[in-house]
Amino acid sequence: MTAPAPTPVTVLAGFLGAGKTTLLKRILEDPRGVRYGVLVNDFGAINIDAELVVETGADQVSLANGCVCCTIRDDMVEAIDRLLGQDPVPEHLLIETSGVSRPIAVVDALLDPTLDGRVAIAGVFCLVDTAGFRDLDFASTELAIEQACSADMVVLNKTDIASAADLELVESTLRGPTPSIRFLPTRFSEVPREVLFGIERAPAERPAAGHQHGHHHDHDHDHDHHHHDHGEEFQAWSWRSAAPLDRAAFRGAVRRLPASLLRMKGVLAFADGPDQRAVFQMVGKRHTLETSDGPAPAESMLVAIARTGELDGDALTALLDGCAASG
Repeated sequence: MTAPAPTPVTVLAGFLGAGKTTLLKRILEDPRGVRYGVLVNDFGAINIDAELVVETGADQVSLANGCVCCTIRDDMVEAIDRLLGQDPVPEHLLIETSGVSRPIAVVDALLDPTLDGRVAIAGVFCLVDTAGFRDLDFASTELAIEQACSADMVVLNKTDIASAADLELVESTLRGPTPSIRFLPTRFSEVPREVLFGIERAPAERPAAGHQHGHHHDHDHDHDHHHHDHGEEFQAWSWRSAAPLDRAAFRGAVRRLPASLLRMKGVLAFADGPDQRAVFQMVGKRHTLETSDGPAPAESMLVAIARTGELDGDALTALLDGCAASG
């Protein structure tokens, strides 16, 4: 009997006031059919709309859309275990860290042996208040830097009220210790779901003609006075190859992927594993290459998301075309 797939976990980190709770509230009020389990330090701070709340307990809130929030008490591992024991089991876990905590402690908890095979880190996102960063005192600045550098992607929030000098300060400060850091500028904590949770459609559902499809990716989103069109801001790109890939060449190509790339996923066929289906996932600076059940695909396929105008599709196509196995 095949073991159930591990539950993906997305961590939302960042200093006090960076916008974590606003982002979490957006997700919970529009879960798009996903049953989330949420761990927070104080679910009262989320201020979920009353009509969504079905039941409130001492340390748990159940929502009409199937999501459930639990407070983190002393033991993170125990709290995660409690969420995984829900019926029905959440399909995706969200953890909002406290503003003064370090994401690495959450990652350590997720790697605890008692959770082995039950959870998988899907992404660690750190929100930064770009307008208020320069006003932090020394100790707070050091903590904010540590939080950002341990994340897969840094969400540069509040860009609507930050100056160009504010943005330059944040980017240069964080890029110093972590040159490979990925930045996503945004406002009002509006982060596209494709960036947070991955590209929804499988590569096989993409158009088959040609290597590159530099089209805009439209999707539904909140219709409020803070709305701006993500479809204009983000660009989807796809690639496919009938030739089996050289594994070492592909790993080398991954190390050279541009920092502008926010997400990539795909199914791959390698010359050294003709009977294996390889699955590649990338979020920010985190990436995985794993073997899954099923035969290798007839074609290797990848899709990616970047901010519009920041991705050189021809260069990316050439980089991946160069991974074809010889002979």
